[in-house]
Amino acid sequence: MLNSFIAKEGQNKILYLFVAFFIFLVLDCEFFTFIFFVLTIVFAYIYRNKKLQKDYDISDILSPVSGKVSSIDKKGSKTLVYIDVSLWDNHILRAPKNGNFVIEQKKGLHTLLDSLKAKKLNERAVLSYSDMKIELISSLYGTDITLNTNEALMGDKLGVFIHGQAIIEIDKSKELLLTLNKKVEAGKTVIARAK
Repeated sequence: MLNSFIAKEGQNKILYLFVAFFIFLVLDCEFFTFIFFVLTIVFAYIYRNKKLQKDYDISDILSPVSGKVSSIDKKGSKTLVYIDVSLWDNHILRAPKNGNFVIEQKKGLHTLLDSLKAKKLNERAVLSYSDMKIELISSLYGTDITLNTNEALMGDKLGVFIHGQAIIEIDKSKELLLTLNKKVEAGKTVIARAK
């Protein structure tokens, strides 16, 4: 039942914070009680599991993460969409389309994504479909990128991505439906569809 409200990847963290809150409440340490109460609320918000209504066409490509479109680039026959994921966005990673994909994960640092070196050294995961690729680069506040499966239906939960940048590579055969600075919702916003 708790899985419908809080992602299972965050349940232990929230439980530990709540236990610490309760211990400091019993010990009558007001400052630490307040700190752990606020942290419990913040983590519950970060790991919230929003309900998803599936009403889209099979040829659509959905946004795999929630965030803000920071850049759109052309690279050969591909279109690159950069989505910045902040701590206040929904952190459930969703399948953008039906099918199998290959996962490549590389452990790394968790530094700010303000330099090219940080983008090369930070933890990353690459999800490769037959006609698109999603690269997730973790940032300063990100935890390990958690992926639960390597096949899913459109809109299904794949895992959790807390903070960083998602780079989505789409074929030019798809019509891009995004603009700069647009807010996107994981599993809801259609980012591209067949022309």
